[in-house]
Amino acid sequence: MDAIRTVVPPYTVPLLRYYFVMDLLQLVADLDELLDVEAVRDYCPNGLQVEGAGHVARVVTAVSASRALFTRAIDHEADAIIVHHGILWNTSESPRITGSFRERIRLLLANHVSLIAYHLPLDRHMELGNAAVLGRRLGLTELEPFAEHQGASAGVCGVFPEPVDAEEFFAAVAEATDREPQIFEGNRREISSVGIVTGAAEREYHQAVAAGLDAYITGEATEWVLHQAAEDGVHYVAAGHYATERFGVRALGRWLTEHRGLEAEYIEMPNPV
Repeated sequence: MDAIRTVVPPYTVPLLRYYFVMDLLQLVADLDELLDVEAVRDYCPNGLQVEGAGHVARVVTAVSASRALFTRAIDHEADAIIVHHGILWNTSESPRITGSFRERIRLLLANHVSLIAYHLPLDRHMELGNAAVLGRRLGLTELEPFAEHQGASAGVCGVFPEPVDAEEFFAAVAEATDREPQIFEGNRREISSVGIVTGAAEREYHQAVAAGLDAYITGEATEWVLHQAAEDGVHYVAAGHYATERFGVRALGRWLTEHRGLEAEYIEMPNPV
């Protein structure tokens, strides 16, 4: 059931412009349910990380939290920021609100802007997740959950309707992610099946090999990948941590506009990693 929404004129723009306003906690509850946050153990608290104003009309989405992002969101008069990488993580160290961390929190609280973050839930979601959106953009079909991690799937795998030449596949990944990937070649000249786990998921490559896939896409590589890919024969494509994780927040912003009537704007904060 959709949350009750109110149409109000924003005070900072001409009165002829209207948009929906939604209760903050209802918005977070809807997103928690949509992304099934209880299905996975994560390295961070998913959902609301910093509470701002009680109502949301304008949302900014981005990949990673930063002071630069918060400043731009405030300039855009956002009520809430939704990111893939938030500012709170499960670490063994006692958190101290000092230095740059203090400044991030100060910016949010002083401007009544909420910070909402979804990590693994936004990697693995079969409709809005990073891996699924990237997979569909590449033309993969029959997408299924793939790569067990922390007791749940972390990405997707799928097949091409017809085998694709390996060089064409590498070019398609570059076009989809808007950057040249690092390619550690296996021995398949044609690609029929692909596994995708975005971000830093080097070790899930072994699950792609075990599943008999032809290629594996993630964000980063590590030292052992070069020889492992050559020996296993499965292509390893490191397409960029940031570049592979832009898809989910963009899709989530579109969902908020289409299903909750909120203004949602994606802000690009390029990162070469």
